[in-house]
Amino acid sequence: MTRKIHAGLVHLFAALLVVQLFLAGLGAFTTIHNKQFKDSNFDAHAALGSLLVLVALVIVIVALIGRWSPRALRLSGALFGLMIVQMLLAGFGADDAPVLGGLHVVNAMVIVGVTYALVRESRAPVREAAPAAPLSAHAGV
Repeated sequence: MTRKIHAGLVHLFAALLVVQLFLAGLGAFTTIHNKQFKDSNFDAHAALGSLLVLVALVIVIVALIGRWSPRALRLSGALFGLMIVQMLLAGFGADDAPVLGGLHVVNAMVIVGVTYALVRESRAPVREAAPAAPLSAHAGV
């Protein structure tokens, strides 16, 4: 059951990530079109970014509870960590360090890659542990 919940959340995150990228572009081109930067041009992008951090947290919690795949757990943890970094890069990039704002975009590409890996993992067949061979088979008896 937790596998299905995890998969559903991962797919939701992926869909919201596409919307998030659209909102970033919309904010940028609204700024260019109006020839004036306003924080409000990126309000929807920032709000959805905060929601994505929460969804990533729930994804990692469900992965911890379910314990169905060590790889899914690692990827879920990485996604949440990257989302925290993303939030920090956005804040510092907007305040004092434009280079960190540039890294915000690079980190977004890594987030897309990890999300893709999670989607693939969620669609992989469940791997059953192979039964242990009897000891006599290893001893050559």
